Amino acid sequence: MDCLERCLRAVRREVPDRVPVVPLIISHAVKQAGVAFSEYNRNPELIASVQAGAWRRYGYDGIHITTDNWILPQALGVPVRFHDDLPPVGLDRPLAARRDLALLPPITKAKTAARMGLLPEATRCARRLLGDTCFIKTNFDQGPFSLASAARGIEALMMDMADQPQFVFDLLEIAVEMVSHLGIEVGRAGAHAVTFGDAVAGLVSREDFVKFAFPALKEVVRRLHAAIDAPVFLHICGKTTHIVDCMAATGADALELDFQDDFGEMKRMVGGQVCLEGNLEPSGVLLQGTPELVYRKSRELIQSAGPGGFILSSGCEVPRDTPPQNIDAMVRAARDSVVQG
Repeated sequence: MDCLERCLRAVRREVPDRVPVVPLIISHAVKQAGVAFSEYNRNPELIASVQAGAWRRYGYDGIHITTDNWILPQALGVPVRFHDDLPPVGLDRPLAARRDLALLPPITKAKTAARMGLLPEATRCARRLLGDTCFIKTNFDQGPFSLASAARGIEALMMDMADQPQFVFDLLEIAVEMVSHLGIEVGRAGAHAVTFGDAVAGLVSREDFVKFAFPALKEVVRRLHAAIDAPVFLHICGKTTHIVDCMAATGADALELDFQDDFGEMKRMVGGQVCLEGNLEPSGVLLQGTPELVYRKSRELIQSAGPGGFILSSGCEVPRDTPPQNIDAMVRAARDSVVQG
């Protein structure tokens, strides 16, 4: 069974020949390739070649065509500073001082602004390089609630939910339009799957998540499914036990779980509804552990997940300075999970 079919079977909650392994690797691949972040984050050919190079080196089943989380905010007017040895950072929030949506650029202009074409073109480059030999999953930046917080500021947005909820809904409507647009574009560019994260949504209570974040996430997934023929993955950082049923109810085909989540518990809660991906600890295990520890933890996770509907991955991004032999151990654990009979 090839890499693509192995991953797609897992997404369909079927049992592949073995557990697929798709670690989230960005900065580590950039470091191994010896290129500057400031170039990687603006060059689609380089994104594709760096990720393809890491895939060939480690032999895992899929790659993430991804850069940073500032593409959509930049399109909405957030100034971004690029660094040679670190990911870019956003500097200011266009709505920090006033709840005035007129301060944002028009949607039609935002959709073609800044780096909005970067990930679709990087996806096309990856398909030209790898075809269907590798599972190509493109991360189209961040979810609506996180994008709203990038435009307004996290603290201010949290206050807005209590003081001016209609403003939050109006801002989320713009965010849904932007997020959906980019997701559809990368899907149409040839991604085998698309993925996005809504980290800030995981910081709010379940009540606020259901009221504000959930409808926006569900609408993004609905639009993606209506427009492209590719599975949709959803990632929310941190412990998400209190909202994982809502995450599954968005209609996403797969959930990427962070390392704080108990995988066995999450499997029992929603494993019958969606594929689950994760959730090896990035720092304590992958970065700081030995190959023996990585292998053992990976095998424990595979055992906890059970057959089918599971992709072995890191709980979040693999740290830049992770020893290569630790990633090798993770891949080896997946390859040793061959289904008998």
